[in-house]
Amino acid sequence: MISKNEAIKLVKNTAKFSHALIASAMMKKIAERLGESSLEWELVGLLHDLDIDEARNNMNKHGIIASEALKGKLPEHCLYAIKAHDHRTGFKPESNLDKALIAVDSAAVLLEHVRRQLMELDVEAVKAQIEVVALEQPWHKRNILKCREIGLSLEEFLLICLGSFEGNR
Repeated sequence: MISKNEAIKLVKNTAKFSHALIASAMMKKIAERLGESSLEWELVGLLHDLDIDEARNNMNKHGIIASEALKGKLPEHCLYAIKAHDHRTGFKPESNLDKALIAVDSAAVLLEHVRRQLMELDVEAVKAQIEVVALEQPWHKRNILKCREIGLSLEEFLLICLGSFEGNR
């Protein structure tokens, strides 16, 4: 399996490097909370947007290109999560890993947006921001609420994400 340092080298020059670091930290903490492999989940969070620059003009391939490039470097279930994290690929989320990545991806985007607005980062403020963003981009709310499918309430999920996010500022 690829090491964290090797994974960082792969994503370091991509457009979403800071997003990858944030998603990675969140995935690690959620894995720990759920008793899953924190290294695998951390690597999936780090590498899920590896192909973003290459797939930008063909987003139905986003995740598929990355998973093909990572074959042999991650277990098959990790590659599937990367393929399933963007609905446009047609891969359906099945496992907790798949669903967590979808929720974390949108939560990381939202928290990055909130931070740029210099807004207070607490659970209630983030919940309110989810509703605001949902007016124009309803998929973010749907994605974040996937946390319920892995046994986490929205509040607990956001607390974990906020704790991870604060550590990556």
